[in-house]
Amino acid sequence: MHRSLRAVALGVAATAALVVPASASAVTTAQKVGLAPILTSGGTDLGTLPARSLSVTIALAPRNKAGLDQVVAQHQTISAATFNSRYAPATSTVSAVRSWASANGLSVSSVSANRTLVRLSGSSTAFGRALGVTFERYQQSDGSTYYTPKGAAHLPSSFSGQVAGVVGLSSIGRLSLPPKRTTANSTAATGGINYPADYGPQDFWSLYNAPSSATGSGQQVAVIAEGDLTIPKQDLVKFEQQFGLPQVPVTQTTVGTASSDTSGNDEWDLDTQYSTGFAPDVTGLHLYVGASLSNDDILATVNRWVTDNTNRQASFSAGECELLAQVSGFQTSLDTVLEQAAAQGQTLFTSSGDTGSFCPLIIGVNGVPAGLPGTNYPAASPFAMGVGGTTVLGPGPNEIAWYAGGGGITFFENAPAYQSGAGGSFTGVDRGVPDVALDADPNSGYRVIVNGTEQIIGGTSASAPSWQGIWARAQGAHGGTLGFAGPVIYNTVPASAFNDITVGTIGFYVATPGWDYTTGRGTPNISAFVAGS
Repeated sequence: MHRSLRAVALGVAATAALVVPASASAVTTAQKVGLAPILTSGGTDLGTLPARSLSVTIALAPRNKAGLDQVVAQHQTISAATFNSRYAPATSTVSAVRSWASANGLSVSSVSANRTLVRLSGSSTAFGRALGVTFERYQQSDGSTYYTPKGAAHLPSSFSGQVAGVVGLSSIGRLSLPPKRTTANSTAATGGINYPADYGPQDFWSLYNAPSSATGSGQQVAVIAEGDLTIPKQDLVKFEQQFGLPQVPVTQTTVGTASSDTSGNDEWDLDTQYSTGFAPDVTGLHLYVGASLSNDDILATVNRWVTDNTNRQASFSAGECELLAQVSGFQTSLDTVLEQAAAQGQTLFTSSGDTGSFCPLIIGVNGVPAGLPGTNYPAASPFAMGVGGTTVLGPGPNEIAWYAGGGGITFFENAPAYQSGAGGSFTGVDRGVPDVALDADPNSGYRVIVNGTEQIIGGTSASAPSWQGIWARAQGAHGGTLGFAGPVIYNTVPASAFNDITVGTIGFYVATPGWDYTTGRGTPNISAFVAGS
């Protein structure tokens, strides 16, 4: 066995940094929507992008946004049909996009079921004419290249006021999941300390006091992924056999073009095995599999989970620097999709990142924080639950904040109403991350079957799917009626249901009594959490 840390990073040069504004208020409307150029420091301008095919997604804002905001703030739950009839973008807006595209030699590749995402295809020359820009190529210090508009793009007045974001004008907006390997130091356990150590699902049930009942019956879990998941599906069966777990039925929805990519298999192994491992009696696991980890593909994949509205919970163990997500249009676009999920009572659990209080533009050795201050997105979204990490030192659980677990104050997201009374060290102005935490240190890691062989894996990409399983237990105990998890976690479940982590740091932030920017409300006593939900 070996130990592996799944760090989430951007596919940009290891020495590159975004050229970003000094404050959130300095971000222009064009940057927020994704119409402005994205530049990195030290980049070399290679000139005009040669003509090539592009795919661009226009995310349309909902009708009656104020009404939808009220639905979420009041913790109501609506159906997908109700969303479409009351809040989905108007068909006339979609028609306006179609007319503009046709007049400019662009094709409408797809319109999502909720009319939120209109995907366009065409040549870069046609997009440039339609948007009033040219596209420029840049080379970064590691030799990689990307393209971005030269100057701010402009949408027509016929629908520009109904646009939440535009994704795909710059190719730098892409997530990646590079593994970071580390070997545990062998130390003798003394004074009740058991570290390094590794844990299987039943070990975690014991560690976090999971009930023998309320094991997720009647619920399904979902995983957002990409690539070819043939091997992870086989690994899940072996995992279930090895640990004596029920075999969970697996279904898959492929969103977009099927991909043969297997580079993320260890991540998808972790996600499938521990979302179900923490809730062994769920009735099914649904895989929503995108064509890639590019922003536009992930946007479409998450949106399919939302519009299907058959799974109350899902997890996604990836993210990118909130700063890049904002200026690429990804943040405003995905927030629109995730607000619908929250209104429908769906919750996305997503990893807060493995670079501490720093933006994952730069990854240090084995997760040592490096780079720019900032949070991980979509963990930063107020319509998702960001999951941080702890180091488990022994039973109890005896935990401290994991030094590499992501957390901090967001740049662009206001504090949601459910978080306003978090207390502790919460500043109360902007959204704080993470919301909750779980074991994430690879030296107190998860036993995972990868390509038929057991490995030990850590990272907040382990704690996020595990929390999905914990939430599925709570949902099962309450007939699936809990709705979006944010108000429940903050305002319904008592503090006594959490293990308050008061030791440890993640760069700028220190663990404190009560809520903090290292582990949020803490880790759960699962029995008490389920009972108090």
